Amino acid sequence: MTPSPAPAQDPGSAAPGEGTAWLLVDASARPAESRVLEVSRRAARLLERAPDELVGERLAALVPESSVNSVIALLLEAASFPRDGRTGKALQPVEFAVPSGAVICTASARRTRGDDGVLLVRIEEKFAQRRWEALRLGVVLTGESLWLYDHDAERFRWLEGEPPFSLMGPDRDVTPDEFLARVHPHDLDSVAAFFDSLVSGRTDSSELLFRLRRNGEGAGFRKLHTRARAVRFGFSGARRVVGTTEDTTTLVERLDALQAAYVNERKRGRLVGELASAFISAATEDELTEAVLHRLAPAFGGVGTLFAYGERGHLRVVFGDEIDQALAKELEGLPLSAPKPLPEAIRTGEAVFIASRQEYRERWPMAHSLLDATDAESFAMVPLRAAGRQLGAWVITFHEPGMLTEGDRTLMRTLGTLAGQALERIRLQEARVELARIVQRNMLPEVLPPVPGVELTALYHPAQTGLDVGGDWYDVVPLQDGGAAFVIGDVQGHDLHAAGLMGQVRTALRAYAWQDPQPGMVLERTNELLLQMGVRAFTTCLYVRLLPDGRLRTARAGHPPMVRLDAEGRATVCEDETGPPLGVMSGAQYPERAYDFARGGILALLTDGVVEGPKFTAEEGLRRVGDLLARKAHEPLDVLAQYLMSTAGNTGHLDDSALLLVRGA
Repeated sequence: MTPSPAPAQDPGSAAPGEGTAWLLVDASARPAESRVLEVSRRAARLLERAPDELVGERLAALVPESSVNSVIALLLEAASFPRDGRTGKALQPVEFAVPSGAVICTASARRTRGDDGVLLVRIEEKFAQRRWEALRLGVVLTGESLWLYDHDAERFRWLEGEPPFSLMGPDRDVTPDEFLARVHPHDLDSVAAFFDSLVSGRTDSSELLFRLRRNGEGAGFRKLHTRARAVRFGFSGARRVVGTTEDTTTLVERLDALQAAYVNERKRGRLVGELASAFISAATEDELTEAVLHRLAPAFGGVGTLFAYGERGHLRVVFGDEIDQALAKELEGLPLSAPKPLPEAIRTGEAVFIASRQEYRERWPMAHSLLDATDAESFAMVPLRAAGRQLGAWVITFHEPGMLTEGDRTLMRTLGTLAGQALERIRLQEARVELARIVQRNMLPEVLPPVPGVELTALYHPAQTGLDVGGDWYDVVPLQDGGAAFVIGDVQGHDLHAAGLMGQVRTALRAYAWQDPQPGMVLERTNELLLQMGVRAFTTCLYVRLLPDGRLRTARAGHPPMVRLDAEGRATVCEDETGPPLGVMSGAQYPERAYDFARGGILALLTDGVVEGPKFTAEEGLRRVGDLLARKAHEPLDVLAQYLMSTAGNTGHLDDSALLLVRGA
């Protein structure tokens, strides 16, 4: 370290007297690393540090990071002057970090006489505003306002730029109460906390976003961004809060609009995706109509949707809650030949977009009755097409004119085609289902044949999905020996093919039972027949033969067991050995089992839809059927059948279900 020169009273000496605030710093190092060699007692008091703490410290360490460049500039400028120390002095505003709070003052620096490696840095105790004009120019160029809050005087004062907070100006200061009266009520706490932390010294700097009422009644609020510092200007100055304020209203509103547009676009994308998925997955016209009426308008910012089917040359209309009933009434039954926009869209297959009520009047001068029936401002009418056929159209109404972009219109046309294809698919499927149901109804016996010594009843419940045709079936076959065969089964599949296979299996079983009614033999022959036919499906089956003497012989082909109630009222699940389903394995064997069957006993033959589902297992369902048989055995047989079918409703299963009850008479 370079030795410190002795203090001298001569103004041209290395160090001024101890009554002034000065520091000698090492000029031989890089400015950022220049260290204090000697310090006056006055400077140590101003910096609120002991002299021995300051000696050896980097000068840049005595200022906050924001002022380090100011210190470097000060030292570089001083080092550039002649070495005789007679001329040249650098000046720079510098902020010193002292324990009692930041202080902004002017610092000067010059070479010392006779020592090239030392610079004299003097701290001006009063703030000389030599660079104030540059600061004001910067504020003007950035469009901000510069202000000061004097806590002692309780006044906000304008310094430069646009009048901050739309209140103060060159001729007017503002009190805190006047300022807070204009702050948005929701921002009052944060604004008060902002200034309190600066005035109290808990923080030296902070920034805040808040809203301030504009000039004039009902003028709304501006969105402001404020940055502020709590400092003293000069070591003898009082602590002040100085800040800049920028009006960010336009920027924030633009960002809010972009954010809202982004959110709306994402929401619309999600809604359109859900809508397309609903069209694709719709299994019935009701499901498709529900998707159109409740999901279409929100996806495009519309108010409501009306769905019009073209049937027998006229419109059949369904509509959502948001559609004017008068509008729906106006369109219901309208001929497709009518010179109006909706029939035109269906006839031509071209979407009709009406941007305003005025445009409607100009394009359809003879069809103003539609406008009288609604207060909607604009309309979109999109046809549903499939395989070149026009099936109908939807109408979306809007409260504002001109709501749709060209991209919206293209997307609507695409969705119209998708909905038309869905409607065509649904109608074809419904036609197939209806045909399969007719086949199935014809396969099931309309009336059970009488069998001596027993009482019979049967129930069949179709699948709950609306489009599936079940393969469950039952039959009663009177035999030549005076007995009977009771049969129940379930064909794999839920379509017309399954219904046709059910008829084939039922016919084969009847034929084989008439030839040789032994249960095992009947199932074996039916199994081989299905394999020879190359049927790509299988069926489960339970075959129960009632002998003339009242005994039973049973065999199963992968089917749920029957539940038997004996004459004493005890219910048993007949878990006898089963063979594989019919049509699966060549040479399969179907073991037989013998049971007694007395007067008052009940046999329950059922399909899996009665006893098995998501809510409980087949074992649990069979147990419930047994419990019901035991408790309700005294009921009429058709009533008992209804009780047992209630088990099917509790399984949570959507499949069809069949039940055949036999009671010994």
